[in-house]
Amino acid sequence: MDSVHESTTAVEAAKLLARTSGAIVAVSGATDIVTDGNRVVGAHNGVAMMQKVTATGCSVTALIAAFVAVDKTHALDAAVSALAVFGVAAELGMKMAKGPASLRMHLIDALYGLDEAALHSHVNITSLC
Repeated sequence: MDSVHESTTAVEAAKLLARTSGAIVAVSGATDIVTDGNRVVGAHNGVAMMQKVTATGCSVTALIAAFVAVDKTHALDAAVSALAVFGVAAELGMKMAKGPASLRMHLIDALYGLDEAALHSHVNITSLC
């Protein structure tokens, strides 16, 4: 869902939802926020044009599910890692893109070709609380 609000304005609501539901909650935006109700972590990767590309939300949700499936006991870390990986791929894809359609193609290619060195040099994850 598109919003005129920054993702960081949703931190308290996300924490409350996580605490009451027992789920990990992610809020996407310029900074992707992930919380378990206590910890709040931000992934600061991605590009603004991602909001103009249809199905990026669905794609990153599938990536989050794959990451969480690997280690369900660290679901918060898996979710924020997936968001950061997707964001890094978007940043790399944006270097070659001329608009939303080519960003989609280059983002997928960047995900396919992503390696450990590229991740380590681009990932920006921080603790927010």
